Amino acid sequence: MKGFVFDAYGTLFDINSVIEACKHITQDPEGFSKLWRAKQLEYTFLRSLMEKYKDFWEVTEDALIFAINSFGINASQIERKKLIETYLYLKPFVEVEDALEHLKNHELAVLSNGSPMMLNTLLENNGLKHYFRHILSADEVRTYKPSPKVYALVPKYLGIPKEEIFFVSSNSFDVVGAKAFGFKVCWINRSGTQLDELGMKPDVIAKTLEEMIGALGL
Repeated sequence: MKGFVFDAYGTLFDINSVIEACKHITQDPEGFSKLWRAKQLEYTFLRSLMEKYKDFWEVTEDALIFAINSFGINASQIERKKLIETYLYLKPFVEVEDALEHLKNHELAVLSNGSPMMLNTLLENNGLKHYFRHILSADEVRTYKPSPKVYALVPKYLGIPKEEIFFVSSNSFDVVGAKAFGFKVCWINRSGTQLDELGMKPDVIAKTLEEMIGALGL
């Protein structure tokens, strides 16, 4: 493989980082965070199908408002602002920096639903931006993964055939979408969840990036 392309949310960065901030507005921060994330993804799917695009920052805010209303929380504008800004400070998983350092002689890129502002800020805040030659956002094609239009950004910008690109994601829908597009794929299945039954399977399954590197013999 000549290039490694990583999803951001849940793959490089721990979505559960938001739970601590959610403790300030609810006694069930884990449940709140889970609903917020579920609606965030659902809205990307729905907006793609309806062809009514909003960028990921707006989608994340709309999902947050849904969660707040569902929990019956009276959150101020300032509290909402603090919550959504946690997406700019998500924590990377413990092995991420060492794994990127190990792979730095390959062409590395990020491909995410996140808006360019969100991705660049998040990577800068964690000191990881320098590892990536390209930070690619679904915002360019105004639709969301698993649309093939999003995955097509990778060979376009990397200048590498899709068959020589290894795509890495923790999200089952993303794994299936990338495989359908024609990438070699690794599923980082940290929580032991079940793969969606859509007729495509990843080439490698690992619990961490470190385990993936070992499985590939790199």
